[in-house]
Amino acid sequence: MIYFIAHSDWILQRSRADMVNYLKEYFNITSICPHGDSKSEIDRTYENFIDWQINNKKILDLNGILNLRKILKNIESNSLLHIFTIKSLFLFLFSTFFFKKKFQVIVSITGLGFLFGNTLLGNILKGLIKPFVNYKINKKVDTIIFQNKTNYSDFLSYSNYKNNVKIIEGSGLNTEVFKQKEQQIKKNKIIFVGRLMREKGIYEYLAIANRMKENKNISFHIAGKPDFGNKSSLNLKEFEELKNNPNINYLGEINVQEKLHNFDILIQPSYHEGFSRVLLESIYSGLYCIVNDIPGMNEIINKTQYGLLIKKNNIDLYVDGINNFLNGEYELNHEYAAQVIEENYSVEAISNKFKELYYEFI
Repeated sequence: MIYFIAHSDWILQRSRADMVNYLKEYFNITSICPHGDSKSEIDRTYENFIDWQINNKKILDLNGILNLRKILKNIESNSLLHIFTIKSLFLFLFSTFFFKKKFQVIVSITGLGFLFGNTLLGNILKGLIKPFVNYKINKKVDTIIFQNKTNYSDFLSYSNYKNNVKIIEGSGLNTEVFKQKEQQIKKNKIIFVGRLMREKGIYEYLAIANRMKENKNISFHIAGKPDFGNKSSLNLKEFEELKNNPNINYLGEINVQEKLHNFDILIQPSYHEGFSRVLLESIYSGLYCIVNDIPGMNEIINKTQYGLLIKKNNIDLYVDGINNFLNGEYELNHEYAAQVIEENYSVEAISNKFKELYYEFI
C-alpha cells in the first residue's frame, strides 16, 4: 500500500488523479487528505480515502497536526508515504515529533510557496522553524522530488537535506481529455487561471486588464477562487471588487479540459512555480502563453517555443506581448509544442518515472 498525503483534497485530485489512475494497475494507493469539494472524485480515484481533519485557514493548525499523528499511528511500520507540497511536509515533520514508528517517505515539492515568497511573515516563520526542519528532515525523509533546479538548490540550502534527491518535471498531463482550439479562429479572449493570490500574480493581471480597458476588441477573464486561509490571497473585500470589476469577466472555477480551448491567450504572472501545470494545459489546448520569466515556467516556454517570457513581471511588456500576438506578429507551431508535451510531460511519461521510484522502495 502507498499512502498519498496532502493538506488539501484539491492537491490529490487536480494534480494527481490522472497519475493515480495510471499507477493503480501496479499499486494500491490510499489518499490521506481532508474531506472537501473533491471528496466524491477522491473516492472514485483512490483505493481508500482517510479523512485528515485540518483547518487550512490556519497557517499552523495544531489540531490538524495531532489528527495526522493519530492517522499515522494506525498505519503499518515501513509503509510507503508520498507527501505532496512543502506545507504538508512541514506538518508531517511536526506530527512525527517523538514518534518512534518508521516509514519510508517520499516528498514531492511542487513549489516553495508562501514561506519562500520573500514576505516579512514568511521570512519570520521560515526562520523560526528552520532549526526544527534541519534536525528532523534527514531522519524522516528518504527522497525529495523537485520539479525544477532552482527549488532544488533553494530548499537544500535552507533545510540542509542530505538524502536522495530527484528532479521530475511536472505531474503528468492527460493529453487525451483536452480539447484543442482551431488555430485560425481568434476571439481575442484573455484568461488568468489559478488561485487568486499575490504569488500567482493576480494583482499584475488586474493591472494589465485595467491598462487595456479602452480596447473593446479584447476581453479579460479570470478562472479560480481565493484561498482565504492564505495570507497571500485576495481578501473578501478585494474579491467582491474583482467580481464587480467591469473590465473582468469572473468565471469561478472552470473545467480546463473542456473550456481552455475557448480562449486565445493565457497570462500567468506567477512569482513561484514548481512546474506550471496550467501552462502545460494551456499550451496543449492551443493558447498563446505570456508568462513571468521564472523557473518552472521558462523551461516549458523554451522547450515548446510557444509563448513569451516577461522579465520581472513588467506590465508594459505584457501589454506589448498581447498586442503583438493579436496583430499576428509571432510565428507559431502548435503541432510541435503539443508533441513536446506528449513526449515529455504526459501522464504516461511522468507516471513511469514514479513507478520506477516506487519499485525501489517496495
